[in-house]
Amino acid sequence: MSYNCNNKDFSSNMIDDTISCGCDDDQLLILKGACSEDKLRGLLTVDTETTWTQIFIPEVLCIPEQKPDVKQIISITSIPEIFSQRVVKTPLSGTIEIINDEEVFTPIENQEGTILTGRKLIIEGLLKQKVIYTASLYNQPLHSAHFDVPFSAFIILPFNTPLTQKYKIEPCIEDIFVCRVTERQIFKNITLFVKATPLVC
Repeated sequence: MSYNCNNKDFSSNMIDDTISCGCDDDQLLILKGACSEDKLRGLLTVDTETTWTQIFIPEVLCIPEQKPDVKQIISITSIPEIFSQRVVKTPLSGTIEIINDEEVFTPIENQEGTILTGRKLIIEGLLKQKVIYTASLYNQPLHSAHFDVPFSAFIILPFNTPLTQKYKIEPCIEDIFVCRVTERQIFKNITLFVKATPLVC
């Protein structure tokens, strides 16, 4: 896999071995945007109508051409914003029987325990991010770079959920991992928890 930073190709076998990605300065790095344990615990207090999922959002951020090289990452702020949701039809993994004039769905799981019920909630959003770093210049001034990274997730919904159903979507960042890979590249991975609660009119 290769990434193009400032019109230069950086492939995975071209990463400078002298630049450590061990994040020795972890204790100095400021991470903003992650949920507190209390908030996450509150989100996990669910009822039978509430569903949730967890996703990883890995990315390689390329420092904009007009910005200087990275010496050290100081902080990263990441805020998830949801801008789209929709219920879509999917295949079924199971059987449907008519019992007392009602459709009854009997699910069949795959090896991972996943069941396709015929409905999924597709969620799309944007990670709005700011990285503050010291530049590889004589006086090591502070610089910042902004990145908007799109993401999508899905949640399997109950059988026969109406396609018009709307949900209250609550995203929560569980973890942020960030590391300088080269002077122009930063690797970042977000662990995102997404809760969906049906809205009742």
